[in-house]
Amino acid sequence: MKVNVILITYNQEQYICQTIDSILTQKGNFEIEIIVADDASTDNTLSIIKDYTKHIPEHISFKFLPKENNLGFVKNYKRAFKACDGKYISILEGDDYWTAENHIDSHISFLESHNDFSMAYNRHIRCWVDENMEEIFDWINENEYECVTTKQLALENRIGTLSCCTFRTDYIKKIDESLFDMEIADWMLGMVMGEYGNIAYLKEVTSAYRIHSKGQWSKMTPREEGEKIIGLIDLYDKFLNYRYTKEFTQHKKRIEIILYGDKSIKAKIKKITPSFIRRIYRRIIK
Repeated sequence: MKVNVILITYNQEQYICQTIDSILTQKGNFEIEIIVADDASTDNTLSIIKDYTKHIPEHISFKFLPKENNLGFVKNYKRAFKACDGKYISILEGDDYWTAENHIDSHISFLESHNDFSMAYNRHIRCWVDENMEEIFDWINENEYECVTTKQLALENRIGTLSCCTFRTDYIKKIDESLFDMEIADWMLGMVMGEYGNIAYLKEVTSAYRIHSKGQWSKMTPREEGEKIIGLIDLYDKFLNYRYTKEFTQHKKRIEIILYGDKSIKAKIKKITPSFIRRIYRRIIK
């Protein structure tokens, strides 16, 4: 079985060795072809990757996509997906890394035994580089995985990074190419894949996602990020033919309350109602 690992890179020379090492240590009954999609790095990222091709295991190969002018994040992904011809596609961005040698195998083993799932993603370590902090989301499910749907994702982005995702290639090839005319990442791609089948959220922590000042989203202020998501929601809702408008509206409302405060009638009434009346009301409804 062949697995493509899309390696997305742009000026990540300080991280790329750990990233590639984590691919080369993967174990399982499959061949790996690393699709190197470098977006015109101006540092030594690409030369470091090429040095690795001199000493690699037999079951691993590299495919370097042609060098072009800077395409941007989304277009770079588009050409990387087109270059894939394996049964599965795993993604690793150049500043992230996998923490377990069974990362790919755990995803593939699940998808091989669950044909109704279109993709899998795993619980991961969130690493704030500048603050030297780490976080792993708690696991409250009794099972080893959780089934996630597009409707749930429309309510909130539950994926967080493409570096923890593995997709069935057949479904990736079915995606309407107009998707890549928008700004997308793990959230929107996950929602689209959820249209083809369920999505598996795996309990095991097998990857790390670096958050730093040069990141696409982390360089924004919280307000900028919130306003951008609000704008993207409208585009995503249209692309998905308004099947999840209710969920998207709830998502947008939560962000607007955080950014601008709660301007609903209920909130206004609460604001002008004396606190002692609110306390009496809470006692009555208990």
